Amino acid sequence: MKKSTQTNTVKNLLVKINLEGKGVVNMDSKDQKFIFNSLENSHMKAFHDNISYAKKNFYKNEDGKVSYKLKISSNCIKHEMYKKDIFAQSPNITHHDSILYSYIASPTSLVRGYMFANKEETVKRKSALSMSDAEQTCMAMSQLETFSKSGEKTLNSEDSDKSDNTFFKQETVGEIKYESIGNIDLMALQFASSSQVFDRYSFNPEKFELFKEFLQTKMPNFNSELGYYQIKNSTINIPEYGFMLSNENVLFLVKETLSRFIKLEIKRRGGYASISGLQIKLVTNPTINTFNEKDGWINIKSQKDIDDLNFETEEFYELCDLKKTEEIMEKVKEKVKLLKQKDKDDKIKKDEKKSEQKKKKNEKNISA
Repeated sequence: MKKSTQTNTVKNLLVKINLEGKGVVNMDSKDQKFIFNSLENSHMKAFHDNISYAKKNFYKNEDGKVSYKLKISSNCIKHEMYKKDIFAQSPNITHHDSILYSYIASPTSLVRGYMFANKEETVKRKSALSMSDAEQTCMAMSQLETFSKSGEKTLNSEDSDKSDNTFFKQETVGEIKYESIGNIDLMALQFASSSQVFDRYSFNPEKFELFKEFLQTKMPNFNSELGYYQIKNSTINIPEYGFMLSNENVLFLVKETLSRFIKLEIKRRGGYASISGLQIKLVTNPTINTFNEKDGWINIKSQKDIDDLNFETEEFYELCDLKKTEEIMEKVKEKVKLLKQKDKDDKIKKDEKKSEQKKKKNEKNISA
């Protein structure tokens, strides 16, 4: 695969994936039966609760007839991509800085995002990777199949031969194909904020050296420093404190994400689905480089195609003048301080009013 020779900077990266497999890999609740039971001549009708349906999208044509397509949810796809890297998001993680920052200062967290909250602070980052549900693209038709589960025999005086067998219905399908589209938001990927001004407090700036130490072990040539940044040509003249990733770092994270896509494989009991095709489009002009435009798609067939990928990312943020920034931030901090004090005063007044009402109520009950 040839390296990109475009002179225009890349503003976004579109992704299209195809999956092939057999059987159902993403189940839904039994509540789908209420949809099928309301339809005439539906082979998916069921009148008991011991049933499992596959996740699906429903459609109604002009004649009022309902059809459906099986799907794999975007959450399921992301889970399979990152399940080996993500441990349980327990609240205990936030109680130890080394554990917390070893997690959030990683390529996985920078791309997928996170949120950890405790009484002192909440750190969170929006995911730069967005994916739609993978929807069925072939004519495969699913059906309900009856299964049984054998248990131990019940030993009692009345019926010693009675066994604890369970019968249940489950939706099944044969060979099936899916397609999903998404994008890697390079603007969201490029900047990590440690400012609470825009509610994007992704890490504590006082612990940046710890953050940096962990990230340097996982990402080559990470040498960003904290500073005040502002979105270029923004009408909101309020800078954010944080760091900006270099083009090399952004390219590394994009390649890391694409590598996970080509290894994607979803395995379930009685079903599996794996990647059969991956295409990307480098968006230099959002009005032209769209999903519907057939030109510009790049086929990714191997890790070598990913390794050969090269482009220049748009610099969405610019470093602000420190003196002007300090003047602006002082005004913002003062305003935030006043608003917090107002909220505190309002809460005190509200509590006092409740206390007074409770006191009057008690006095009334005593006199009665």
